[in-house]
Amino acid sequence: MPIQRPLALAAALAAVIATCPSTSVFAATRHDPSPPSTDPLPEIERLRAQRQWLPALARIEAAQAARPGDDRLYRLQVLTLADLGGAERAWILAQARPQLFDAGEHQRLNADRFARRVLWGTGYPQSEAQRLDEMRQARELLAQQRAAQTPEQQRADLRTRFDELIMLNHLERHAEAVERYRELQAQNIEIPMYALAKVGQSLLAAKHPEEAATVLEKVTQQWPEDEDSQLQLAYAYSESERFADADAQLEKIKRAQPPFVRVPGAKESHQNWRHYDADSQQAMIALYGEDTVGAQQRLEQMARIGPSNAGLQSDLGVLYQKRGWTDRALERFRMAQTLEPTDVSARVGQVGGLLEHNRVDLARPIHDELLQNRARDVQVEQMGRSWDSRLGWQWQVSTTFGRSDSDGDRGATASPLGSRDAAHKVEVASPLIGDRWRLTAHAQDAWADYENGVGKDRVHDRRAGVGALYAYDRLSFGFGVDRSNDRWLPSGDRTGYYVDAGWRFSDVLQGTAAWYATTPEASLQARRAGLHADALSLGLRWTPSERSSLAATAQQLRYSDDNTRTAFGLSGAQRLYTRPHLLIDGLADVYTSRASRTGADIPYFNPSRDGSLNLGLRIDHLAWRRYERHFRQRLTVQAGPYWQENFGSHWVPQVRYEHEWRFGTGRVLDYGVNWSRPVYDGIREDRLGFDLSFRWGEQ
Repeated sequence: MPIQRPLALAAALAAVIATCPSTSVFAATRHDPSPPSTDPLPEIERLRAQRQWLPALARIEAAQAARPGDDRLYRLQVLTLADLGGAERAWILAQARPQLFDAGEHQRLNADRFARRVLWGTGYPQSEAQRLDEMRQARELLAQQRAAQTPEQQRADLRTRFDELIMLNHLERHAEAVERYRELQAQNIEIPMYALAKVGQSLLAAKHPEEAATVLEKVTQQWPEDEDSQLQLAYAYSESERFADADAQLEKIKRAQPPFVRVPGAKESHQNWRHYDADSQQAMIALYGEDTVGAQQRLEQMARIGPSNAGLQSDLGVLYQKRGWTDRALERFRMAQTLEPTDVSARVGQVGGLLEHNRVDLARPIHDELLQNRARDVQVEQMGRSWDSRLGWQWQVSTTFGRSDSDGDRGATASPLGSRDAAHKVEVASPLIGDRWRLTAHAQDAWADYENGVGKDRVHDRRAGVGALYAYDRLSFGFGVDRSNDRWLPSGDRTGYYVDAGWRFSDVLQGTAAWYATTPEASLQARRAGLHADALSLGLRWTPSERSSLAATAQQLRYSDDNTRTAFGLSGAQRLYTRPHLLIDGLADVYTSRASRTGADIPYFNPSRDGSLNLGLRIDHLAWRRYERHFRQRLTVQAGPYWQENFGSHWVPQVRYEHEWRFGTGRVLDYGVNWSRPVYDGIREDRLGFDLSFRWGEQ
């Protein structure tokens, strides 16, 4: 728990006074008129018994002036200094005459010295680089102290063990703090509330939120004046996915803390920062619980009241980034850092936003500085994992299987996908080179079975290739070459080339363009006849927020038989229902295409004109989450008419059910099954498919 400024200054002043025997306080009390022959010890003992440490120390020093070298007075001076809080001075004096103190007193003086060093370490540093210097010195002191103790003495020195919990928490060595806590638990030792509060914080930072909640509930019940633990308990509920309990805890804090506090006799009220902390964190917990709209309204209203609040500006940056508005988020993070240069959230947020905008060159200095000065901070650790995942190796393995069966006894399947089909693909990208480039490689094997009158032909498209990717600021660009190694295409047509590019017009509008010679998107039916196709595509995507999207695409497939298929598509999604673990989106898409050539001599599915309209719902359920790991399940249901010239219109239902496992930063496994009832040339079919993919590395 960070100490308050007045308390920190008072403690420091007391320590200075205690460690300076020649201060004016003592000098002012040296006029004691007692005769030199009078024994001063009874009066000193009386003052000490009444816990009047400063008068006792003044009387001791006055007596020492008359009786220098007196062992009894020297011993009382050391013990009184320790009682007063001058642990460092007391220890130094005790080291000069160790024979005057027994083992228990030596242990107490050592424990006092360590506790004082820990307290100094919780004060305000001169610079961020020196933030943990005092605590590191306290740790070195503890190591020296324990080196001189037996294991039994170490276990018996409970006060030092409790203070060690505070030290480890402040050093952000949370796993070690939890380990020491477990050792105390195993010995059935009751931990005082001031140390248990830090244990709760370390349990939370070490990602044990349920246990942290249990510990912090005990602290808040038995030590209700500890306001930091009240807030930490809300965090523990939130990270345990108990969003309603977190909100209730924050409401409890706000009820106990009025927005403004008026001191009796004061002319005006002043802000209550405890109320603000609860209010701002209530908005952030709403954000983590997917109520992005409510969180935005609350935080923007607060920012209008307190625009110079660095923490508030940083919170707004987090919100805007979650909503997909990276430019706005970066603006807020930079404002926060200007207001408070050491704000960790503001700098971590800038790293994430700059990476999102492919500005690794600007993100790297901030990243390196944070790792140098705040490596053990929980946010910085997560930033480091995300950085490594985004800039390191990236690869994806995917596979799909499907089967299509004609409806009833109306003949063989007319599906362009064949009666049975599959596709297996591996894609690899190197770590980032020069902050902008990656080398890529890919390989695939796609096949489908087609009826040939007496059996089936299995048509393959096996290819492997290499390429490169470039991404910087608004521009992304890729190119490459691949080579097919199967028997279906003439030897002169087996090499493919591709170029693609993307441009970010703004946070909400992105455009893409691509050209692929001998594209893998061409029909395998055409490949069976020795034909290939080149593809040209354009795309535009508008995402006003994370709750809405609209995408338009245009594509031409130019087959080697001089047939050109031109297609246009428009698809959109809109959030309809939002809860912390359940999202429901409405879906709609429109598609139309046409062919430049038609006729019976075209050996692949080639509608002269067709079109479709689909409406549906996507239900996204977050079944389990633990920080960067989660398990989601999604159900998508769509239906709509499909029209094909000369074959009329038919309704086509589609259902998909999928799972998503996120095993950590940049490691995601997806798999799902899908079923539909498509119609080709008037023949309805049952289509059943399965797909699986595993991705390593953040895109």
